[in-house]
Amino acid sequence: LGEAFCHKFAELGCRVFVNYAHGREAAEQVAADVGGIALPCDISSEESVKAMFEKIGGVDLLVNNARIDPYKRGADVSDGDWWDQVMSVNLKGAYLCGKFALEDMKKKGWGRMLHISSIWAYQPANERMLSYAAAKSAMHAMSRGFANLGAPYGITSNVLAPGLIMTKLVSERLTPEAFAKEKATIPLGRGESPAEIAEAGINMMRSGFITGEVLNINGGAFMRP
Repeated sequence: LGEAFCHKFAELGCRVFVNYAHGREAAEQVAADVGGIALPCDISSEESVKAMFEKIGGVDLLVNNARIDPYKRGADVSDGDWWDQVMSVNLKGAYLCGKFALEDMKKKGWGRMLHISSIWAYQPANERMLSYAAAKSAMHAMSRGFANLGAPYGITSNVLAPGLIMTKLVSERLTPEAFAKEKATIPLGRGESPAEIAEAGINMMRSGFITGEVLNINGGAFMRP
């Protein structure tokens, strides 16, 4: 998904920065493809995030997309440690990036933030997804806070909540039977491409009058009143 956003921004003429904590080669390849810069940063560390933003020198557009994959939990990780790991990246990391981006954006009197949540922010979570769902749900409140703080400066903050995203990792994880079961819960009958999600997110960021909102993009799997 992050790669799709990078390509969309590059097509619009943006200078793109790609943050990574792991997967250096993949991040550098994406950055090379879009003429951007890959930057290592542990977003759970305030000092690390501060240093990254100082190196960048300010941003106009922020997409908070980093996460710990709930399917990558180690067998020896306790429930409490796993909760801390997920919250430190999926929520604290998003907050820290938003905090330092907001400081830069205030100086310019303009800015856009987009935080990538999930349909799991609404669904009753199973044991595997509990910490992930809690972090994504809390992200909505965080975004509204940034929307409130940024409004006097022309800064917007919104959330994008996708459903089944057909990334390479998801395609590899789902068996044909599991994929059929997932599709059966989606009225439009398919998963969504990363490019579709990136396009929807960028459309939100184009507006200067949409803020504090959540766009659910899940093919009808979850419909809010």
